[in-house]
Amino acid sequence: MATAEDLDVSSPSAPGSPESVSLLWGTIAIEAAGGVLWRRNAGGTLEVALVHRPKYDDWSLPKGKLKRREHLLLGALREVEEETGATVTLGRPLGEIRYLKEGLPKRVRYWAMSYGGDSATAVVSADEVDGLHWLSPQDALNRLTWDRDVAPIERFLDDLRPTWPLVVVRHGSAGDRAGWDGDDRLRPLDEVGEEQTRVLTAVLAGYGVRAVHSADVARCVDTVAPYAAAIGVPVVEEPAMSETGFDPDDLAGMDRVIELAASGVPTVVSSQRPVIPGLVAGVLAALGGAVPPDLSTRKGGFWVLQLAPPGEGSDLPELVSVERFEPVPQFRPQPTISTRSTLTHT
Repeated sequence: MATAEDLDVSSPSAPGSPESVSLLWGTIAIEAAGGVLWRRNAGGTLEVALVHRPKYDDWSLPKGKLKRREHLLLGALREVEEETGATVTLGRPLGEIRYLKEGLPKRVRYWAMSYGGDSATAVVSADEVDGLHWLSPQDALNRLTWDRDVAPIERFLDDLRPTWPLVVVRHGSAGDRAGWDGDDRLRPLDEVGEEQTRVLTAVLAGYGVRAVHSADVARCVDTVAPYAAAIGVPVVEEPAMSETGFDPDDLAGMDRVIELAASGVPTVVSSQRPVIPGLVAGVLAALGGAVPPDLSTRKGGFWVLQLAPPGEGSDLPELVSVERFEPVPQFRPQPTISTRSTLTHT
């Protein structure tokens, strides 16, 4: 098995700890993402997918570089689908690896991804991938060309419990409160907010979200309404999760989000800046997770809590992982740079 130059393997931290909170944009020259794609075969045996890349003549996990301004999660989904031809669903994070690629620092972040069948739209380029093998985990570890790919598979094998996501999103950009003359509850999304909503819709599809809830405020509802319409479910309005309806003393909003977390159904909740810290802290505390000191969320950003079935003697799910994601940066025309750049914005 080959080794990578200056390999640095980072694993997820304890659920709820500040280190386990993932922010989207960094200063790494090459940002990439991928997944440990898994399935149960007809006999119920666990298998993971490896791909063969003719350019490098290696066997590796499906992964690839992010496009400019591409959301990290959507880049991970796209690369895995393009390299395997599969429909996949996002699961828990599996950490990251860092190494030098042609002298530039590269970071690859991984997620567990369950196999959902062949994709009707993905086209696998034979120039990039000319083979896909479903292997037992041990056979996959033995087949890998690079030792850097070992850690994500081992992390996946550390916890094979099924998980479901609770996504807590702050509504998309909606201008400034001071610049709106009408009822603030009716303030609509602006152009940036609409773009953030399009990105979020694709992210929620990647998680297989099936239930949509929102504070009863127009910009919160409008942030998740396109996704709800796409899957044919209503947006359930939650007055106790709005800025005017949330009261940390009577716990109604926190109790409701804990109830949704315990439902076992992949769920999204859309709310407002003053409310989200209380909602996230409340569910983390109820599930025994550490509460990060910084619970701020930018417009269009969101939290993802991966949850597993309750342990013995408990009615509440177990907290598996906590991530926070920033929104995609606003588009700004970039000047032409004639020299080699060491920073790729994605």
